[in-house]
Amino acid sequence: MKCRMCGFEFDETKLENRGCSSCGKHGCNSIHCPNCGFANSPELDEEFEFIVKLKNKIKNRKKASS
Repeated sequence: MKCRMCGFEFDETKLENRGCSSCGKHGCNSIHCPNCGFANSPELDEEFEFIVKLKNKIKNRKKASS
């Protein structure tokens, strides 16, 4: 995973204190960056990836029809 705040890349599966144990919230499902502590949301990353793919698909259709 790449932190959206500082750009640090880390393996979220190898973190001892991931998610709620780092921030104190219950049920937040965030993964906190070991470098800066920013709460990265895996769900947000999935949604953002979907939006980027959709945007590229629309862009490619416009190029093809021109």
